[in-house]
Amino acid sequence: MDLKIADINTVFGFFPKRNVDCSLKKLIALLEKHHISKALTISLKAAFYDYVEGNIETLEACRKDPRLIPVASIDPRAYLGEQEELEEIKLQGFKAIRLFTEFQGYPLDYAPLLKLFKNLENLGLPLLVYNLGYGFMTKIARETKDRGYPVVIFGCSYDALSEFISLSPENPHLYIETSLLDTPDAFELLIDKIDSTRIIFGSGIPLTYFEASYFMIEKADIPEETKELILYHNLENILRGFP
Repeated sequence: MDLKIADINTVFGFFPKRNVDCSLKKLIALLEKHHISKALTISLKAAFYDYVEGNIETLEACRKDPRLIPVASIDPRAYLGEQEELEEIKLQGFKAIRLFTEFQGYPLDYAPLLKLFKNLENLGLPLLVYNLGYGFMTKIARETKDRGYPVVIFGCSYDALSEFISLSPENPHLYIETSLLDTPDAFELLIDKIDSTRIIFGSGIPLTYFEASYFMIEKADIPEETKELILYHNLENILRGFP
């Protein structure tokens, strides 16, 4: 299969949780190895140190390689609820906002986070959020369903599919990312139950293996044009004007 690939889930920088090479050099090498045309990316400094400095580092990296598309982070623990901060992020050229829910430990019922959800209205920036288990996606989907911006749920394994499928009619702006969908059956089930435009390819490189979900898409018994949507066009569409 020789299809264009756009990856919504890549990172770079120092990862303190285990010994893994997450350098920018490693990320670039993986883009080349797997022929990835475009990749949304973000510095891990935004997750583990300071999101403002991480955002600066992300922009600097993306200016050096046209394949890299900058994602900004906001850490609700340090966010003061200012709309102007988000508007400035968009003006700087960031194409999405990522919450590192998997590393930062704040609850969903948290005033700065709820303020962030509201302030993202009318900016046209997708929100990327890591799934933390049963019920988490339900709360995110219901809190954001009338906000008007895409919400892409990362970190969904097979046992998260029933929750996503149940929520999809309720929130038309909800999407699922593929990095933990490690069986062809997962894609076949999703295509059978929901609109194929709601599935967006993400690998999680360099933290995870590119092949894990890519080969599952390749092997899935779904139409070739659907594979094209998942691997490239669905991300292109939600970014509105993505080249």
